[in-house]
Amino acid sequence: MVTSSKPFRIHAPGRVCLFGEHSDYLGLDVIAAAINLGIDIAAKPRDDDVVCVNYADLDTYDEFPIDTELAHRHERDYLRSAFNVALNQEIAPTHGWDVQVTGNIPIAGGLSSSSSLSVASIILATHIGGKEFRPVDIVRMAYEAEVERFGESGGMMDHYASAYGSVIHVSMDSDQKVTKVPADIKGLVIGDSRQKKKDTVGDLKEIRESVEEGFDEIKRKLPDFDRRTTGIQTVYGLQRSKSNNEVMMAETALQNRNITARAFTLLGKKNPDEQMLGELLNEHHSLLRYNLGRSTPKIDMMIDSALKAGALGCKVNGSGGGGTMLAYAPGAEDTVSEAIIATGGIPYKVEIGRGATLTILKE
Repeated sequence: MVTSSKPFRIHAPGRVCLFGEHSDYLGLDVIAAAINLGIDIAAKPRDDDVVCVNYADLDTYDEFPIDTELAHRHERDYLRSAFNVALNQEIAPTHGWDVQVTGNIPIAGGLSSSSSLSVASIILATHIGGKEFRPVDIVRMAYEAEVERFGESGGMMDHYASAYGSVIHVSMDSDQKVTKVPADIKGLVIGDSRQKKKDTVGDLKEIRESVEEGFDEIKRKLPDFDRRTTGIQTVYGLQRSKSNNEVMMAETALQNRNITARAFTLLGKKNPDEQMLGELLNEHHSLLRYNLGRSTPKIDMMIDSALKAGALGCKVNGSGGGGTMLAYAPGAEDTVSEAIIATGGIPYKVEIGRGATLTILKE
């Protein structure tokens, strides 16, 4: 017999990392913004004890019992993983549900489609299990479902952005303080290169291991080194081999750390200096492109075209190696979108989005 549970809908937004790309998993601060593209989950009760999931955009289907530890059907089976995380906390639904998953966010595009799905799936699993959680708890559970249970190398920035919404600064120290910044940021255009990333998980793992090796070498020469506080000039003063790529990548992480700190100050105003914000985005992209090798010729062409069309700043999104780029183009969104189309990309004019929401529907 179906309980009095009502149908509902969940929306979890994707995100763009404005500053601090490849920083969260190193314990360094980030500035991210939720966008009005994301993952939607619609659910309605059934009169049995089975959860039936229709991934409408992918034309795939799954079903499983409500109260059993679930085997993953494949790597990154995040919805099942979310139900396992909930079950581990003794949270399980009392009856079955029909679930439909849809989205309007480019998959594997550096806009956090997987973390959006993980956040939405945690909200789904806990809500039908009769529990509601604060955003910070949703973040930690979604991180467990997506990263920890699959042994991946990502950080928590994506989950924070999706759960909290708006533009946020996250201090990736032990406290992980979340601060919503006052800046009113408009004029964002996403450009999808249509180049699919080959190995996002592997890329993150390789970068993380290389930077950590670089930090270890710096610390051997500078025992008081602290990646969060040590001045970059102090590190530059150390002797190192020109061929030591790991130390160079570690120095790049510190440069990105400093850009993020400058951006946090700039975004403390409701109407920040647009030219300066664009320059910081360009500076960030330059490090991602030349020092970390995260861009591609197609994305660089899209960025060059966007800048010529009036964008003030651009950068590659996410782990890079394909996917999407971001253009900051207040007042020039249309011309920048046309420039992206001319280079063979797909533009998305986006706005800052709200955090993950659950809406009860009329029966």
